[in-house]
Amino acid sequence: MDRTVVIAGATGSIGSSLAKRLHETGRKLIVVSRNVEDAKKSVPYADTFCKWDLSKPDMLTEHCEGVEAVINLSGAPIFAKWKRGYENEIVNSRVLGTRYIVDAMKGCKKKPAVFINGSAAGYYGYSGGGEYTESSPPGNDFWGDLVKKWEEEAMKAEKAGIRTVLIRTSLFLKKSEGALGSLEPYFRKGLGGYVSPGSQMFPWIHWEDQISLIINAIEKKSFSGAVNSVTGSVSSKDFSTAIGKAMGKSSRLPIPGFAIKALFGKASVLVTGSQVIKSARQEELNFTPKYTTIEQAMEEIYGKKQN
Repeated sequence: MDRTVVIAGATGSIGSSLAKRLHETGRKLIVVSRNVEDAKKSVPYADTFCKWDLSKPDMLTEHCEGVEAVINLSGAPIFAKWKRGYENEIVNSRVLGTRYIVDAMKGCKKKPAVFINGSAAGYYGYSGGGEYTESSPPGNDFWGDLVKKWEEEAMKAEKAGIRTVLIRTSLFLKKSEGALGSLEPYFRKGLGGYVSPGSQMFPWIHWEDQISLIINAIEKKSFSGAVNSVTGSVSSKDFSTAIGKAMGKSSRLPIPGFAIKALFGKASVLVTGSQVIKSARQEELNFTPKYTTIEQAMEEIYGKKQN
């Protein structure tokens, strides 16, 4: 079997970790990137690089012929300064980017065995309470609408006869990456704390479990459709306490919502909002996370030995 994997978004937080793990398993890597020279520096062990060009999906088609998997993790960073026009970039980089990749795969004479689209737990929105699983409907807000449109593009691959998996990622926990990367400087200075009021719930997953879930999706034909990439949901207070304990720093200061909004802009709802998410599909697929508590996850991330 062809053990070639095509990855778009290999220089991002999840993509870089995944690319390294796939390389360690002996797979051939084809990296699709807007900036090929930067990608060569970030993923030097990749075998081939393809220029990302929305107007020319046929250029990508030749790289997707008969491969083991095509993985789409591309998209403008969520935890960034949202300047004027950035909202459109957030949407278009995901919706149009996914369309480009699917169009490329449709042109293959021998289709890829599986298409894995990195989606988001934002599918369920932040406008209501309750507990969500993969069978829950999309949220009635910006995030729910975005992910719905994003996934609709991805599922066109399934209609073309390609097994398709939607990995709905929650708060991805890795040192110096994503949300943790933005919060760490404050904890190091002893200014860390929970986001007021502290009772809102965060769904989360340790980075190693995220990577393992994606590799399982490549290797096991039982994986298809939406799968929540989540281990548990924890309150803001417990989340900050776990970070502080693992870093040996204070975590008692309440952080007002306006400060988070100033830091993350429209993405602040991912921290100030509340979601309780579970994965019924992980249980059905017999996938068991390695890091099952937020304390265990943070201890590994910040270098404390596990018992």
